[in-house]
Amino acid sequence: MSSKQKYNRRFFIKSVIAGLTVGIVVLWDRMVVTQRKINSKKIVSIPFEANKEVSFQDDFIVINKEYKTKVLSSRCTHLGCKIDKTKNDQLICPCHGSTFNLDGNATKGPAVKPLEEKEFDIDVLNGQIIVRS
Repeated sequence: MSSKQKYNRRFFIKSVIAGLTVGIVVLWDRMVVTQRKINSKKIVSIPFEANKEVSFQDDFIVINKEYKTKVLSSRCTHLGCKIDKTKNDQLICPCHGSTFNLDGNATKGPAVKPLEEKEFDIDVLNGQIIVRS
């Protein structure tokens, strides 16, 4: 084996190892950035209408039922369409006809998962709901 062939093999192996290392570092960085985005929560203020049983606000549905307030995501768990209407105590997805009860549970498919419930605080003085999404 000539020294030129050894040099080429070493160069090739070192290049492959360097390439793999760079690839792993890039993938790791993307995973860390994605995880940070997932873990960082936005804070959104929406109007609080205590006298309305169901109100649709931005990306949220506010339910006031039996002296309790609940905030749900307005995104259907089937394909993410925005739920924007209610009929007979059912939240209705306009895209494929999924329905959810006022607790957010799916009552008619194609959606099977419940709507995501959001953490929130009520600012009574300013008439706002502070949602952490």
